[in-house]
Amino acid sequence: MNITESISRNLRRIRNQSGLTLTGLSEHSGVAKSTLSQMENGEGNPTVETLWAIANALDISFGRLVEEEGGGSDKLRNEGEIVCFIEKSTGEPEIEVYSIDLQAGHCKKSAPHPRGVKERVTVLSGIMLVGDADRPRLIRAGESYLFDADIPHIYAATDQNTRAVVFIEYPSKAYSDYVLSTYIDWPITATAWDGVRSALDRALIEVANGIVVRVLPFREGGVRDKSVDKKTLIKELQSLKTTNFLWPLLVLVESDSQGIFVAIIRLGITSCFARSDFRTNWPNVSVMNTTRELAWLAESASVPLDEQKLEELLHYIEGDSWILNSLASEVLQQRGILRLPHQLTGLSDNKVESAGSFMSDQTFSSRINVEHYDAFELLHPAYARQVVALAEDLCEFADFHITSSVIDVGSGPGVPLLMLQELYPHLHFTAIEPDSYAFSCLIDNTENLGMIDVQQIDFLEFSKKSSSVSVITSVGASHHFNTAFMLQKAYTLLQSGGLLIVADEFLSEFSNQSERNLTLVRHHSAYILASMAWVEGEDLPIENRDVVLYRKIKSAMITAQLAATEFKVEQAVNICRKLFTDLRDEGIEKQPVHVVGFFVRFYWLELQAMVAGFDYEVERKTYSRRFNELAHLAGLNLLRHRRVFSTSGSDEFDSGTHVFTFSKPKTKDKCF
Repeated sequence: MNITESISRNLRRIRNQSGLTLTGLSEHSGVAKSTLSQMENGEGNPTVETLWAIANALDISFGRLVEEEGGGSDKLRNEGEIVCFIEKSTGEPEIEVYSIDLQAGHCKKSAPHPRGVKERVTVLSGIMLVGDADRPRLIRAGESYLFDADIPHIYAATDQNTRAVVFIEYPSKAYSDYVLSTYIDWPITATAWDGVRSALDRALIEVANGIVVRVLPFREGGVRDKSVDKKTLIKELQSLKTTNFLWPLLVLVESDSQGIFVAIIRLGITSCFARSDFRTNWPNVSVMNTTRELAWLAESASVPLDEQKLEELLHYIEGDSWILNSLASEVLQQRGILRLPHQLTGLSDNKVESAGSFMSDQTFSSRINVEHYDAFELLHPAYARQVVALAEDLCEFADFHITSSVIDVGSGPGVPLLMLQELYPHLHFTAIEPDSYAFSCLIDNTENLGMIDVQQIDFLEFSKKSSSVSVITSVGASHHFNTAFMLQKAYTLLQSGGLLIVADEFLSEFSNQSERNLTLVRHHSAYILASMAWVEGEDLPIENRDVVLYRKIKSAMITAQLAATEFKVEQAVNICRKLFTDLRDEGIEKQPVHVVGFFVRFYWLELQAMVAGFDYEVERKTYSRRFNELAHLAGLNLLRHRRVFSTSGSDEFDSGTHVFTFSKPKTKDKCF
C-alpha cells in the first residue's frame, strides 16, 4: 500500500470515528473540503503541513494519518524535503519517530502542534537550524536539540544536504490527581471503617450543600474480587442514608483501572411548577392540570407517592398519551420504580434496528442518530416538563379569540409537538423541519393527524406574509439554526402582540472555546448522571452487554464531570471523545437487550450532542442571557423565562433546559 492509499484509509476511518463531517473537518483544519474529499478518495499529493493541520484538527498524532497497516510508511515527498514516518510507541507518553531529508538551503516551516508537544531533533549528517522560528538553534551531525513544538518552528538546511531523525513526544492524556478527590486506604479494621464512614458522611453533606462533586478513591482493596468490595461500600453508604429523608445528590460506587471509588455528585434543583389547578375554559383543562401536577412531582422528587397516586401513574405509563406517558415514567423513575414509557418501547421496536449511518453533510442527521433521537429522547430528564411550561405560557399569554394556528419551528421527529397537540387539540399546527431524515420520521409520527401539517423547508426560507402569525413555538431546535437569524425571522412573521415560545437547552455563560467546552461537558454529563440516579437502584446483571456499556459510560462521565469541575478542559474533552469512539466501536447502535439498554441509547444521544458541540457542528448552543440579548436585538420583548431543569450553576440563567416566552410589541407600544 503506497502513502496515498494509507492516508486515504486512515483519514476516512479516523474522521468517521470522531463524528466530524467533511465540512466540519474543513472548518477545524482550514483545509478545503474538496482537498479532504480528494484525500479520502486516494487522490492528490498533500503536503506535510496539510497533514499536520488535519492531524491537529482531529486531535491525533501525525503518524496515525500516514502509517501503513503493520507500522511504518512510505515517504512523503515535497519540493526540497522528504519525510518518512518510522515508528511510534504504544505506551504513555506517545512518541513518534521520523526521518527528514532537506536539500541544501531549504527551510521547512511548521505551524504549532497541540499544547504540550515536544520534539527532539538529532542531526545525522549536515548542519540544521531547528526549533523556535524566531530563535532557532544551529546543530551539527551527532548533536541533538529538544524544544517545545507548540509554537511556530522550523527545520532548515544550511549550505549542504541534511538528514535528521525527529522524535515527537505527545503529552499524556491520562491524569489522576484532583483537588476534589480524597484518597483513602481500604479499611481492614472496625476503627478504619469508622474513619471511612466519617469521610463519606462529610462528603455527602458537602455536596448536598453546594460542592458540585466529590470523589473518594480507595487504595488497594480488601479482596481480589472488586465486586465484593463494591457491595461492601454500597452497604456502608446505605447505612448512612437509612433515614426518612432524601439526599439531593447522586452517589455512585464504581471501579476503574486504579481501583474502587465513590463519586458523590450534586443534583440540580428547579422550582418552575405550582401544585394548583388552572381555572379556565380551555378545552383540555383537566389533562393540563394533570400534567402540571406531574411536572411539580418531578421537580419535588422527595415528595412520597401514596397508593392512589402510584396506581394513577402506572395507569398513565401504559396509556396512549405522549405527555402523560413520559411524565409518569419520570416521576416513577425518580422514586426508584424503573418503568419505561409505553410509547418508547413501541418506537424503539420499530426503529432501532433500521438505524443507519448518518446522513448528508452539515444536517441534523449528519451528527445525531435521528432514529435513536425519535425513540429514546423520551428518557431525557425534563423532556415533557418543558412542553408543560410552554403550554402554560401559551395559555396565559395567547389570545385564543384570534389564535387558531401555530407554527412549530424545527420540529424534528415531532414528539414534543405531539405532546403539545394533546394539550391543545383545537389548534392547527404547521410543523417546519429542514432535515430530510428527521422529516421522514415527522411524517410517520403525525400521520392521520388532521390538525398537524408538515413542511420540509428551512425556517429562514419559509414563505408567509409578514406580520401574519400569532404564535411560533420551537422545542429543542433554536441552536440548530443561525440563532440570531431565527429570532429575526420570527419577529418578521409575528403579528403585533404575537408570541414566540422557545424551549431549549442553553449553556452557562462562556467567552471562549475552552470555556464553552467545559460547560458542554458539565451540561450533557449532568443529564446523563441525573438519569443514572434513577437507574442505580436496579440489580444489573454483570455480563449483560448493555450493562457493560452502562458502566463504561458511568465511569467516564464521573471522571469527565470531575475534570470539568476542576477546569481541566483537555482531560474532560479527551475522556468524552474517547468514550464516543469506544461506543461506536462496541455496537451502541444495536437493539437494547436489557431495560438499562434503553437508557444507554439515550446517553449515546447526549454524547453525540456533546461531541458535535465540541466540533460546533449542528449543536451550536449559546447561553441563556445571550439568547435573551439576541431576542431583544431582534425587537422581541421577554414576557417570562424559566429554567425547567438545572445542569450546572445556581443562577436561573445558568445551563439547563429553559423556556423563553417573547412577544412582538404591539404597534401602539412602539416609540418613534
